[in-house]
Amino acid sequence: MPFGDPLLHPPAVSKSIDRQPHLPGAGSNGGAAGNIDTTEQILKPDVYMPEKPTPAHVQRWRKDYEPGKVCIHPGISEDTDHTRIARYGKVEPVGAKVCDIMNVAPKSELLERAQKKKEAIYLSSKREPLGAPFVRGHALPAELVQRGFGAACPQDISGEQSKELLHPPERIVPEEEKALYVKSHANYDPGEQRRRNYDWKDDKGPIDPKHYAFGGIVVERDVGGMAKAMNPMLDEKYKKPEIVVEKLLEDWREVSAEGLGRAKNLGHGNLVVPEHAFGMPSQKGPEWGTRECMGNYTRDEQQPDVDLGKSTKPGWRNIAPQGRIFGVPSIRHDIVAPAQRSVSDYQNYGDEAGAGQILYPPRFTDGGVGQADFLQARDAAELRDIFAAIGVELSDADFAATYETATKMDPSGLVSVESFRRALNAATMPEGQQTVSRYPFAS
Repeated sequence: MPFGDPLLHPPAVSKSIDRQPHLPGAGSNGGAAGNIDTTEQILKPDVYMPEKPTPAHVQRWRKDYEPGKVCIHPGISEDTDHTRIARYGKVEPVGAKVCDIMNVAPKSELLERAQKKKEAIYLSSKREPLGAPFVRGHALPAELVQRGFGAACPQDISGEQSKELLHPPERIVPEEEKALYVKSHANYDPGEQRRRNYDWKDDKGPIDPKHYAFGGIVVERDVGGMAKAMNPMLDEKYKKPEIVVEKLLEDWREVSAEGLGRAKNLGHGNLVVPEHAFGMPSQKGPEWGTRECMGNYTRDEQQPDVDLGKSTKPGWRNIAPQGRIFGVPSIRHDIVAPAQRSVSDYQNYGDEAGAGQILYPPRFTDGGVGQADFLQARDAAELRDIFAAIGVELSDADFAATYETATKMDPSGLVSVESFRRALNAATMPEGQQTVSRYPFAS
């Protein structure tokens, strides 16, 4: 290689010289001992920088929150005399149990009498028997025991005496008596005007205080008169007196105080108008926002894409024929119902009742008779028994004629209860009144 190749002859690099060796260097020291410089040291300070333990002479004054540890007063924390004994106090032998003390009631009447006989010797049982007054040993006269203490209240006094004492009956005070109390005690009624018996007169003659309003005339549309009387500054006609103060003191208050609802005066003076806004605007020119984005698109451009919800990848399109319906119908009319249905077969083959029959069931549903029972083919003997059971008695000729008419209603010649009923109605009702009932077997 030629001389001067940087790989063989790297250029000389000058080293920095520390001209202040007595001062510590600035910045990171590369993880020297005692300095937290790595992420692990920062996340684990309890491992790399553990806290210093509490000195022994200070430890007893600290609160110990260790679970299960007995807290000892700092004054006796160094007293170890109590460790020599296992417990404090005096050990007492086992005496009467709580159940024996609480359960003191006699168990039978005989035991109760024996208990009363034992307690009869006590003075408290003699002077203060249970359920009786205190016995003081006084001997009362026989007549006092019979008629009791105090005097009887006479029974001929009418009215409620206690009620009249608490609430005496009201009476109408005469005007003469009231005038005396007004003059002696100034006993006026609530809201009554004080009368001083002045002789009121003006240029028009005598004045009756009862029908005269004293005071000035209220000016028209003058509202808030009482408020203006208490605070004259509310009146627009009131002129506030000028207050002369020192300008130096007023300027100091203007700068030091913060006026309510206005910026604090920092002593710069009113350089601009109040509507002026300081600072640079957020945007130099008008920028597009939501209104411009929505308003600059045409109606056709705002419509959804034509392929929205459709597959655009060839070979992955599910294009069904016109009128095709996917899925299995809930009512399987396309399947013949089995002759004997299993209890686990929940499929509806179209032979079950709909919502209309559930809301408005036929007349004989409560008896367990359904619509199919009226349409089931039956022989002549069974039909005669059914109609005889409901009270329709027919002779042999009438029954044969009605049965013959009913066989013509079915192409196969089968007769059911419904067809026999219609044939019977047609034979018994006059012409023009023959009808078909909405409900089977209604006649």
